[in-house]
Amino acid sequence: QRQMCIRDSANCDAKIDISDAVMILQSIANNDKYGPDGTDPTHITEQGMKNADCSSYGDGVTTKDALAVQKYVVGLITLPEE
Repeated sequence: QRQMCIRDSANCDAKIDISDAVMILQSIANNDKYGPDGTDPTHITEQGMKNADCSSYGDGVTTKDALAVQKYVVGLITLPEE
């Protein structure tokens, strides 16, 4: 099992908030622009992709990870989500 700490955010800004869920969803929906090799200057990084895998760790970055971040932000769960 992977331990997760607050610095493990998708956008690597040392806090887990809704912007991490947005980044995850952008990287999935528009990979050419926001994926790890995306053209946008604010694209997710390789480290961000590793950090983003916070639900069912090891299955890759999915919409479940964005949902887990949202649940964490409102205090329903701790991360990583099993």
